[in-house]
Amino acid sequence: MALISKLIVGVLGLTLIGGIALVTALVWFTLNPPSAPPPAIEFNSVEVGEIVTLTVTTRGERVTRAELWSGETLIAREVNPNPALSDAWSVAWQWQPPAAGVYPLVARVYDEAGAYGASTLFNVVIPPRAKLLFASNRGGGHTLYEIETVTRATGVWQSPANQNRQPAVAPNGTVAFATNQNHAWMIAARPAQTPTLTILTPNLTAAQRPTFSADGKKIVFETTDANGATNLVSMNADGAQQRLLTNSDAYDGQASFNPSGDHIAFTARSGNQSDIYTLALADGQLTRLTVGGAQSAMPAWSPEGKRIAYVSNQSGIAQLWLMNADGSNPRQLTNIPSGAEQPKWSPDGDWLAFVANTGGGEGSNRRELYLIYTPPNASNAAERSMIRLTQNDTEDTEPAWLE
Repeated sequence: MALISKLIVGVLGLTLIGGIALVTALVWFTLNPPSAPPPAIEFNSVEVGEIVTLTVTTRGERVTRAELWSGETLIAREVNPNPALSDAWSVAWQWQPPAAGVYPLVARVYDEAGAYGASTLFNVVIPPRAKLLFASNRGGGHTLYEIETVTRATGVWQSPANQNRQPAVAPNGTVAFATNQNHAWMIAARPAQTPTLTILTPNLTAAQRPTFSADGKKIVFETTDANGATNLVSMNADGAQQRLLTNSDAYDGQASFNPSGDHIAFTARSGNQSDIYTLALADGQLTRLTVGGAQSAMPAWSPEGKRIAYVSNQSGIAQLWLMNADGSNPRQLTNIPSGAEQPKWSPDGDWLAFVANTGGGEGSNRRELYLIYTPPNASNAAERSMIRLTQNDTEDTEPAWLE
């Protein structure tokens, strides 16, 4: 009996202690309620044009305001007219970016206690107001089209009476391109605004891929002989003074001038190996820029002269790469599973037009046009973003900046 009494007393004691602890906890939490979780905000929609339209939704207790930030710059702020309501609050903003480029946007939301939440980072890519020429077979045989980078409006630029490809644009607006006349590939030229055509290489039957010097006075192009060897030729912009620059029994082509016009970068291919070289036009000195066994091709010298964009399969499949003009510091620009090629710099050196194999067709009909923002001061991938310009099941290829 004594043991039972002791057990009853112990249980009553524990119950009393538990009750006191429970009451103490209830009093403490009543006097010190847990703080509400910070408010949350998320992007619902982003429409990009000359005006960027964004909508966000906030959730949380006593939300007072929402803000839109780009880096350290406050773009927009909205004050909640009913902060006592805990329902979701939707906010819409319109914003006109000051220039083309990539803008990292973050939305923030604050409550009465000063706590805040932030959305995930969202990069808005604003294309430059420009026009590109490109070759396409969307009308049957290949001919030249133009496309507005902002509106994507597209139209025929060169009448499709012949096969026309590989446009290059001089600073004065003259366009050189490869045209097939009576089963012979020749270099032709015409003003950007008028269709008057001049054949620059009537003496050749296999001339392609013209490129202008920065001052528009010289053209380098490639020509293929009866044995299948391709080499580079220089001439004046009117077709005069043709001069053989290389003497390969394989392939030397895809030339690009440096800004001063005294060097070209080009692709040299022999067998299964393809590399990028530079050639001094005054004395013919060759410098190899790419090493390591990867296939490298399609160099494009940047307008400021310090960078060369090119194509390499160093990471497994052909992608856009960038290196210093002396071949140092190679770094990958794109990571498109189906591959990328044909980089062409914008006149200001901030953008590359290029081609990616993402279309709905088969084989070469998968080629589509893109832009990537890559200014000289872009130091990491977050500062670069892409814009897709075309999407169909025919081939869109060989871009050139018209204006």
